[in-house]
Amino acid sequence: MLNRRRAGLLVPVYALRRDGDYGIGDTAAVKEAIDFCADHGFSVLQILPVHETIGDHSPYNPISSRALAPALLTIAPEEVPGLSEEMMAQAAPEAWLTQLREGKVRQEAVHPLKAQILLAASYQFNAQGEVALREEFECFLKAQASWLDAYALFRLLVREYEGNTHWDDWRPEHRSYEAAQSWLSQHPAREDLEELRRGFSFIQWVGYRQWKAVRRHADARGILVMGEMSFGVGQSSADVWANSTLFDTEWSMGTRPLAHFDTTKDAERWGQNWGLPPYRWENHRSSGFAWLRGRVEWEKEFFHACRIDHLRGYFRAYMFPWRGGAAHVEFSALTEEEAAEKTGGLLPRFVPGPDEDPLTAGMNELQGREVIGQIIDAAGEMDLVAEIMGEMPDYMRRTLDELELANLSFPQLLRRADERVIAPEAFREFSLATYANHDNAPLASLFHQLSTESRDDPEGKSAEDLEALLTFAGLHEHGPETLDDVSLAALQAALFQTRARLAILMCSDLLGIPLRFNLPGSYGRGTWSDRLEMPLRSYALHPVYGPRIRAAVTHASESRRV
Repeated sequence: MLNRRRAGLLVPVYALRRDGDYGIGDTAAVKEAIDFCADHGFSVLQILPVHETIGDHSPYNPISSRALAPALLTIAPEEVPGLSEEMMAQAAPEAWLTQLREGKVRQEAVHPLKAQILLAASYQFNAQGEVALREEFECFLKAQASWLDAYALFRLLVREYEGNTHWDDWRPEHRSYEAAQSWLSQHPAREDLEELRRGFSFIQWVGYRQWKAVRRHADARGILVMGEMSFGVGQSSADVWANSTLFDTEWSMGTRPLAHFDTTKDAERWGQNWGLPPYRWENHRSSGFAWLRGRVEWEKEFFHACRIDHLRGYFRAYMFPWRGGAAHVEFSALTEEEAAEKTGGLLPRFVPGPDEDPLTAGMNELQGREVIGQIIDAAGEMDLVAEIMGEMPDYMRRTLDELELANLSFPQLLRRADERVIAPEAFREFSLATYANHDNAPLASLFHQLSTESRDDPEGKSAEDLEALLTFAGLHEHGPETLDDVSLAALQAALFQTRARLAILMCSDLLGIPLRFNLPGSYGRGTWSDRLEMPLRSYALHPVYGPRIRAAVTHASESRRV
């Protein structure tokens, strides 16, 4: 992927639309996105993590480091062994599907609906499936037993507890993999429960087959698909439940307040608290980092490249002595003294330690090099792009260079001493240049915000940021208040002209729309659910968006990326 200059497109899978979907993007929609890229000269399609979530539907808080999201699978007889048109019609009448397709993803309806259909297909498959396919399924069970056995039992128990993944609230005999195995072996309805457990494994087999087919389709169209490995897994995940010694369940990972991110008010005081359990790297080391390497090798099955989320965290973790979500909100207005009083004197901290201290910075570097080295080794031929941006300590930059690891380059964050964006030729060549990813405001929103705030305060930070962005794009100092076709095309062209090997536009920035996928620090119902209004191919034919797409392709071609 990094062997030449390339242009690419970023879009979350759930945000895609296609004719006949179930109210959420799926693997069939990804194939259509691959076709769109191939037809328009983009050689890279970047997506977000595709692992299973329950309750909190952030792809960065999965209930498993391996399990593929059932909600993102295509529901069709030719894609799901054992499934029939009659079963689909009975479970999901077209009138209901029409409602689900309107507006945002209705996570609370779509996820259980697809799980129900896939489990029904598993029962039919076990009873009447083709011999060759059943043999293939058995081979999959054996090959993936190291994680699949525990995951399937965990999902069985989640169903027993009516969707509650908080295993520390379960009965004592269910709070660990070993105890649950013993419970199941003695259960009077063991055969029925084992069949259901097998059903959850069946869903993962279907997911494996569909995502492998996505990769084959990408290969046939000459497109490289870049997936992503989230930094952590959820506290209420199968991984923590089955491998508790690998995690510190008393603390929560996140980030301290970041000046270059717009976040919720709750994240302004202390930073973002993701509620993810930190790693006990000493225990990972004793197992040869088997769990971590297994994650990377699993991504390699489906993707040509992988974005490594929050690379800074592998050097040192920012840890909170309280949980994320609503618990973090309770601390948002507290002073340090008030927070310490509630936690017994504990406050957020870096582990091993802060970068400002030379001693702990050296420890951070040693840890990061060891862990990242394991990721690179396990990745093999799969390209890696590190999610690390803005200013970074010298040791992190040195590690990127010496390990030849690509990173993200955000033009609006790369400033010279005079606060202007660095010249296009000054960008790190081994990097992915982009204006936004899922956590950032798209150009349409950012442009409007900076323009509005600049009018109110012509000498303020927003006016400075707007001028830097306009100058980088070669535009006049005082652009229009909203992102028009001329300014959008100029910003796209400037990105493509940078020295970075990869230049990727988030779908919102390709189309010039204010569609945003996440506001850092937000959680709960309604998050991670915004979708494109139509299939990508329909945007290409649209009287407004079609010309914008063609202009972007022209600029990509002129910068030798097509």
